[in-house]
Amino acid sequence: MVYLSGISLAILPENDRTLLIAQLRELKTQGVKIAFDSNYRPKLWESVAAAQAHYAELLQLVDLALVTFDDEQLLWGDMNEQATFDRLAQYGIHTIVVKQGSLGATVLQNGERTFVPTVAVEKVVDTTSAGDSFNAGFLNGYLLGKDVVTCCQQGNAVAGIVIQHKGAIIAKSATTHLKSQFEQSI
Repeated sequence: MVYLSGISLAILPENDRTLLIAQLRELKTQGVKIAFDSNYRPKLWESVAAAQAHYAELLQLVDLALVTFDDEQLLWGDMNEQATFDRLAQYGIHTIVVKQGSLGATVLQNGERTFVPTVAVEKVVDTTSAGDSFNAGFLNGYLLGKDVVTCCQQGNAVAGIVIQHKGAIIAKSATTHLKSQFEQSI
C-alpha cells in the first residue's frame, strides 16, 4: 500500500506531481492499493482550482480515502457528509472514511455506511496531528485485515492519546500499551 496526503501533492513542483501521479498509476496496475488523506491546506496551493484538478486526478486511483469533513467542505464546498460520500464514490473508491474530530468517523464500504463514535479523553491539550494519528491507527488495522469498525476504533485510540500531549510527536512510551490492545482484536 502507498499512503499519501494532499500535502504530499501540494509541496511538489508541477513536474514532480505529474511524475508522482504517473508512478501511482503504474503501481495501481500492479495491484498496489493507494490510500489518500485529502489534508487540504489552502496556503500550499496556488489556487482552489489547481488543488481540485490535482486531487481529482489522484482520486481516480485511490482505494482508501481517509478524509476530514472540514477539509472537504473547504476545498469542494460539501454541505454535509453525504455530499462528501457522493462525490468520492463517483471515483470508485472502495473504502471512504470521513473523519469529524470529536464527532467520530463514518465509513462507506461496499455500499454500507457505518458510524463509529470517538471515545472521550480526559483532557485535550493539542489537536495537531489528530487526523494523522487516526490514520496511523486505522491503517494498522486495515493492513492486518481487520474490519472497518475496528480500524476506526484503533484510529480513535491513537488520536485520543496524541491529543492529550503537546505537539504532533509524542513519547513512544505514551502508546506502548496500544500494541497489546490492537493484537487482542486480531
